[in-house]
Amino acid sequence: MASQRAHDYRIFTTKFDREVGWEDLDDVLGSLSAKDAKAVGVSLAEFEAALTASSEAPAGQAPTGGLKVNVPPGRAVTLLLDQSGSMRGQPMALAAAAIVQAVRRLRTADCRVEVLGFTTASWSGGRPRRRWKWLLRPRRPGRLCELLHIIYRDGDDDGREIPQAAIKSMLRPDLPKENIDGEAVVWATARLLARPEAARTLVVISDGSPVDPSTQQANGPLYLDTHLQSVLEDIRREGQIQIGAVGIGHDVGGWYPESILVQSVSDLGPGLNLFLDRLLSGPTAQ
Repeated sequence: MASQRAHDYRIFTTKFDREVGWEDLDDVLGSLSAKDAKAVGVSLAEFEAALTASSEAPAGQAPTGGLKVNVPPGRAVTLLLDQSGSMRGQPMALAAAAIVQAVRRLRTADCRVEVLGFTTASWSGGRPRRRWKWLLRPRRPGRLCELLHIIYRDGDDDGREIPQAAIKSMLRPDLPKENIDGEAVVWATARLLARPEAARTLVVISDGSPVDPSTQQANGPLYLDTHLQSVLEDIRREGQIQIGAVGIGHDVGGWYPESILVQSVSDLGPGLNLFLDRLLSGPTAQ
């Protein structure tokens, strides 16, 4: 399995890291304020409008039925969503609509589907950085923030839909912060490898490079990039998981050889659908 400690990657502390279901986000972030609850309502309306538009689009533009390829039974697919600060608001609403559409198509093809999100629980390093400063800032402390990994849809769910309450949690404006891609990929692949299906695919949806200023200032600007690259090299070498990525306004091909670039999040729905068709029809999909 890909190692999050590959190539001397270090973690200052995991004490404050959290992996939660969407139902438990209040325990991490607190209850929504009235202002944020109103913002969720606005984003939910944008999500529903985008979903309606995708279902009414011409068939060749944004497929909404089953996959264009025949997928053999026994495949698990994970959609891993970058929930960094730049995705807040309308971008997250459009991404949620694209993911819901993709889940429906994958489930129609009898794939098991998991939907995960990753961010951090606080800005500016939070409690790990404060502890590091209290210890007089030891050199090269490693990752210096508190991870927040969210499960929006478990791979064992039998339905075709993500609950609306889960979508509302995904749209919280207080959720998106920093993005530690390497550790998120390690987490998602570990969950995939624990599943009984023989064929496994991970699709990362990202709008930029790994970013956490606290970690990068203390360890070097390419610290998180280097870790992500080493994690992906491990996955490709081990050959147990097919992995690809959709870059939103950002070319991720330097990390993910199997990838697609969509120019904006408004193109994500058709782009993700077409990418899934291509990925699952390739020689490494079997």
